[in-house]
Amino acid sequence: MSDDKPAREIQEYLARPTTVRFISCARNFIAVLELKNLSKSQFLTKSHSALLELYSAGHFLEVIKLKYSNAESDFDRVSLFEPVASLPELGEEAYYWEVFDPTYIERDGKPGLGWEISDKEASQGWLIDDFGDIYRDLKIALNMIDSIATDEAIEDALWELKWGFFHHWGNHCINALRYLHYLYYEGKNAI
Repeated sequence: MSDDKPAREIQEYLARPTTVRFISCARNFIAVLELKNLSKSQFLTKSHSALLELYSAGHFLEVIKLKYSNAESDFDRVSLFEPVASLPELGEEAYYWEVFDPTYIERDGKPGLGWEISDKEASQGWLIDDFGDIYRDLKIALNMIDSIATDEAIEDALWELKWGFFHHWGNHCINALRYLHYLYYEGKNAI
């Protein structure tokens, strides 16, 4: 960890209420996944709440303007990730159905511009993959902020967190939330 304080711009971004809330929600989600000996019911209840908070916080997290980091910034993300997640056996409740792209548009029997015919086909989702990908993205970024702690690393991690919300972990989050919503509120399972 660096002994230097982050630059003023980084400190100001980290102090924003939206950033503080997001980092808190990210740490909470990680903590839930690292809890030991939870029953399936306890895990699904706690992770559902953590996902709701995380998605909301990710939505409001502001994009950081890059000053210290760029496309050439290179961090060994593999060494920054030591998984300690402890998910209970979810059995058949680990799987769900989804449509790959719910915004699919078809005109005259052909996919609209930017879509493939496969975008409207049902596919199977997997909660383990959703939780694992969210966990990995958040854990690596938080380790960059906490352990490397340079302006470049902090800025890169914060940028990656928002980019991941748009393009990766946010999708996993919303897919898992949709599944858990049906599981809880549509009478599919008495958890």
